[in-house]
Amino acid sequence: MGSYYGYAVAATDINNDGMTDLLVGAPMFMLRDSDGRLEELGRVYVYMQNGPLDLPPQLPHLTGTQTFGRFGSSITPLGDLNQDGYNDVAISCPFGGENKQGLVLIYNGHAGGLREKPSQVIAGQWASATPSALPASFGYALRGGKDLDNNGYPDLIVGAFGADTAVLYRSRPIVNTSATLTVYPAMINPEEKVCTISRGNETLQVSCVNLSFCLSANGKHLPNHLEFNVEVQLDRLKQPQKGAVRRALFLDTQLPALQRTLTVPNGARVCSDTKIFLRDEKDFRDKLSPIFVALNFSLNPQAAADRYGLRPILNYQTAELIEQKAQILLDCGEDNICVPDLKLSVHGDRKEVYMGDDNSLTLTFNAKNDGGGAYEAELYVVLPPEADYSGIARNNESLTQLTCSYETENQTRYLSCDLGNPMKSGTSLWAGLRFTVPRLKDTHRFVQFDLQIRSKNENNSQSEVVPYKLEVVVQSDVILQGVSRPDKVFFPPPNWKLTKNVMVEQDVGPSVQHTYELVNNGPSRISHTLLQLKCPMRLQSNRLIYPLEVTTEGPVNCTTHNIVNPLNLKLQQSSTELPPLRDAAHEHHIEKRETHKGELSQLTNLSCSSVDCWTLTCNVGLLERGTSAILHVRSRIWAEAFMENPYKNFNLECLASYKVEKMPYAILPKVTPSGAKKMVTPVVWNKPDSTYAVPLWIIILAILAGLLLLALLIYVLYKLGFFKRTPYGTAMEKAQLKPQAASEA
Repeated sequence: MGSYYGYAVAATDINNDGMTDLLVGAPMFMLRDSDGRLEELGRVYVYMQNGPLDLPPQLPHLTGTQTFGRFGSSITPLGDLNQDGYNDVAISCPFGGENKQGLVLIYNGHAGGLREKPSQVIAGQWASATPSALPASFGYALRGGKDLDNNGYPDLIVGAFGADTAVLYRSRPIVNTSATLTVYPAMINPEEKVCTISRGNETLQVSCVNLSFCLSANGKHLPNHLEFNVEVQLDRLKQPQKGAVRRALFLDTQLPALQRTLTVPNGARVCSDTKIFLRDEKDFRDKLSPIFVALNFSLNPQAAADRYGLRPILNYQTAELIEQKAQILLDCGEDNICVPDLKLSVHGDRKEVYMGDDNSLTLTFNAKNDGGGAYEAELYVVLPPEADYSGIARNNESLTQLTCSYETENQTRYLSCDLGNPMKSGTSLWAGLRFTVPRLKDTHRFVQFDLQIRSKNENNSQSEVVPYKLEVVVQSDVILQGVSRPDKVFFPPPNWKLTKNVMVEQDVGPSVQHTYELVNNGPSRISHTLLQLKCPMRLQSNRLIYPLEVTTEGPVNCTTHNIVNPLNLKLQQSSTELPPLRDAAHEHHIEKRETHKGELSQLTNLSCSSVDCWTLTCNVGLLERGTSAILHVRSRIWAEAFMENPYKNFNLECLASYKVEKMPYAILPKVTPSGAKKMVTPVVWNKPDSTYAVPLWIIILAILAGLLLLALLIYVLYKLGFFKRTPYGTAMEKAQLKPQAASEA
């Protein structure tokens, strides 16, 4: 069927050159979309006549935007709608719109032809109730160019045959308006405070400048006076920002906005003057960006209609928003442009952070400005994911106490600290920030903080980014501690007798228990540790320490085969046996035996370097920071061997050692923890002449001293008359012994 080129044709002088131009509609024109598919959009071709029968096409062509809207089905000249000297045109799109209610588009003429964008779109009021219903076809027929109500402006008739309706659209009078806005002087000097404002009972001096705006209006067939609603906004760009403070206010109202109704005679110009002032510098931070002053105006919608029942309308080409800007005078020279020279150095109290630790960190920095003033200067610190901000370092009076805010933006956590507004030339300040780095991962060998000074200056506004890098280290402080119960073993053992066939553990000798505790003080974890215990076992045929039981607490697994209780002696019920206290009044009798003592008599310290030892091997599992593994070894001292060497003291030395074999991290430790603990249990003999026996001469001397003291006491009492008292007491005592009266008998 083609594009239906020529379905609608209209002729009018669009560019006011005295020659008639031609418009041709092609309502079924098709165009390929971005996917290469054909879409029916419709098109109107405009031919501008340059001379007789010389009609070159105006490019680009007017193309519809509604699929199957049939743009260009009807075209009509409208005459000069907006009274600008150029004729305008209406083009229909009868099946356009969301519900195919139909559209009529108004295109204005100008010296170059027809404008590409419509100045007005009129939508039909009759949408199809159901998809199968007949469309209203609003705009199927158009007629214009006639002033039907005699108000001096051409009107438009739109036909909608599907709704059996024709609609008359009357043109409203057009108001051509121009506005001016002036701020003088445009530079606000905060130091020159020549205006006064009142706040409560206070009168304050403020910096102020003049503001003036003017409005002129004219048009054909307009009322004699036009009413405008005028609004002036100060520091307009600060309005949408969260928490923004408007830096300028009107002097008379102390508000950032002014609203007035201005009456302007047709063809005249009306002006209004006022003053604006700058807030105190403490009330805002932004001193660099311009203060934008915006004038917005519109016709008063409540104004009375003209004698035709129509209210005027502003020319659609009128700029309804006028802007000017004022600048705050800075201490930056004649050009009012400050160029800072910002420098930053950073120092920390540590270079390493440890897996498993909170890793307290203090970063001390020096911020300098060797150039012009830096406005809204801030220290900007980007925190790594592993770190948290703790606060300002306050333990040093020489450090500046900053005000900082901790924020998150796009999963990046950062810290911003105020360095001054402005940070003046020559400023050099020291300050400290405290952090913790608790969330370390062994997949990263380093943690990095990025620090930078930033300002809002246009030129050279930032310092270089200074990274502070920390190495992630695996380290654990592991200690091995032990205790012997009892700490000494006294010989001869009480209630012990030599037995040829040892059957129960009491036949061996006195009991002793060693307890070893492997403690991980952290900060990192350890996952596998080898723990070994070596104790004297025998010297030639003499047994020394006989292990009976091994018990553990925590993740400990020991290999005890052929080491613990190799003779399978019967153990007592209680797992621990404390030796009885030595009775000082009891005298031990030792029966000497003539036996071969061998080399035992030649030694005092019985350690693994001089005697054979038994070895107990244990594997310790995962130990978190602050946890421990405990090993209890209960043994008996082989009394027979020591009874053969009476009155000779020995030291039984056990050696416990550990070595961390593995730590559960991908990062290897710089130092593998290891160490040893020596446990010495002395064997001490009680001699027959106990240290508690008193010599006879001391006893005799003590008796004589006591008798002498008693004799001296008797002599003193005799001299004092103690032994001369009467046998019946004093007279008062005798009176109290008389019998009672007979009346009382």
